[in-house]
Amino acid sequence: MNLKRILWMAFVYAVLLAFAFVYLMPFLRSTVAAFMRWEQASKYPPEWIPNPFTMENFEKLFRLKLFTRWILNSAVYAGIIVAGNVIFTAMAGFAFARLEFPGRDGLFSALQALMMIPGFVTLVPNYIIIYRLGLVDNIIGLAILGIVNVSSIFLMRQYFLSLPEDIFEAARLDGCGPVKSFFYIAFPLARPAIGAVAVYQFLGAWNAFLGPLVFLRSPENFTLPVGLSFAFQRAMWVEYTPIIAGSLIASMPTIALFVALNKYLIRGIVITGGKG
Repeated sequence: MNLKRILWMAFVYAVLLAFAFVYLMPFLRSTVAAFMRWEQASKYPPEWIPNPFTMENFEKLFRLKLFTRWILNSAVYAGIIVAGNVIFTAMAGFAFARLEFPGRDGLFSALQALMMIPGFVTLVPNYIIIYRLGLVDNIIGLAILGIVNVSSIFLMRQYFLSLPEDIFEAARLDGCGPVKSFFYIAFPLARPAIGAVAVYQFLGAWNAFLGPLVFLRSPENFTLPVGLSFAFQRAMWVEYTPIIAGSLIASMPTIALFVALNKYLIRGIVITGGKG
């Protein structure tokens, strides 16, 4: 039995390593290509050793006057969306999980139905709203559209449903109303779910391209993905290697956030997936 178990575990790890290699391949290729010239990076079959090894792509990035501004814009945009989702979706999730009010289940079902609507369907209505508010070409106006996400509400609700009812019963006996129960009991206990929401929303906002491309007009207001495309896209061709280098730099905050909140992310997914 021990030999069978060892062989089975070896097979499982081999399969997992193979999938990990497949998923890591684009990142590894981008990392290598960032130190190549385009003539070498575009060769087929691909070469994996830069010859010559060059920092030219990174030099082009840092020669851009607006490069640091684009990073700051992306940070502000992602920060507003993460903060808004953490606060508002936690409140909404608590209300749907622990409060009784007329039409609660029907309203939650309607919100779930919104998850089936593709984002580009709401692009024009959202643009009209932002235009009427005078917030076109404004990072704050763009971020307002993303401060509440239905999937985050669903995740927070599932987590609050997994908490023991006895805790909230004891809080009610001690005189805690819904507001105090949320801020003093539910919210501090929801760190795994909050970590999961923060990671998902930061990834989506930091890497967003279509929304900033449509709603932002001025180069100084661009986020990093749109700015890189704007800076290195020519009339007849595109400088891909500086864009790859910029994308590599842009991935650093997301990797750091994932490493920092990895345990909360996994725990939040496990717990919220176990309660319907």
